[in-house]
Amino acid sequence: MGWFTSSHHSDRKPTGELRANVETLLADNPALQMFASEACLARFLVARSNSVHNATCALRKTLQWRARFKPECIYWDDVKDCASGGRLELLSQPDKSGRPILLYRLRQPSTKGTTAEEYMRFWVYMLECTSRLADNKGAGKAVVVFDMHGYSDPNTIMPTFLTRIELVRTAQAHYPERLALAVVCNPPFVFWALWRSVVPFLDPITKSKVHFASNIEQIQSALQPTVAAELLYESLGGSRPEKFEFMQLDQLMRSIDAERRAELSAASLLTAKAAHANSGEPLLDAKPLNGRHAVHA
Repeated sequence: MGWFTSSHHSDRKPTGELRANVETLLADNPALQMFASEACLARFLVARSNSVHNATCALRKTLQWRARFKPECIYWDDVKDCASGGRLELLSQPDKSGRPILLYRLRQPSTKGTTAEEYMRFWVYMLECTSRLADNKGAGKAVVVFDMHGYSDPNTIMPTFLTRIELVRTAQAHYPERLALAVVCNPPFVFWALWRSVVPFLDPITKSKVHFASNIEQIQSALQPTVAAELLYESLGGSRPEKFEFMQLDQLMRSIDAERRAELSAASLLTAKAAHANSGEPLLDAKPLNGRHAVHA
């Protein structure tokens, strides 16, 4: 289970034991310490049916992945070219329950020349920012809308099958318990071949959260109870013009980046102070580390 799962246990989570099991991976790494919050540990436990052993294995893999991939060091300027076509968009306002909305317009072509590695960095960056907004609002989860209105060319999807499987695997493994609802709007005939190839990689809880809407009435039934009409494009039954506004997204992502940098800088300073306090040496000219250039153990 992972990013695309739902909370289905309400028992008290033994987060202390889980944290102790991964303490060596967290030591002297402010980015990983910041990631491994109590809420994060609880999500890993719920995603593994409250098994501390299974949650420890999953969390260890995620911490090791984060230490290599360093998602905290990916910022908007690093990935904004991938967003220029409007294919993957974090909406400016949450749904009626305070959950951020991630809009994936599959009908939009990928930016020409984008490599699988570049798109993976973009995907991870958007997951990081979506997760941050979910936590800031106290919701913890997000809504994902797949807009396939007008999509007809299988060549923009099928050759990237392995890349898309890797995107799903990354979300499920490293961002557990983040999805509240996913709605696939206007899926064309060619989509079902893609779905049949992806669904074996989804756990049952994930699959239960994915809904399909083949016309405006079904889309409105699925989305309007939770998403305001002004947030949705006209093709999704909303009132928003179809033209993608890059500058609006640019402003939102830069504001999120500013918060991420400040938080990482503060965490880095605290870690440095703690390390010097434990060593008994004076802390000279301690300055917050810039999140973009921080070096992690």
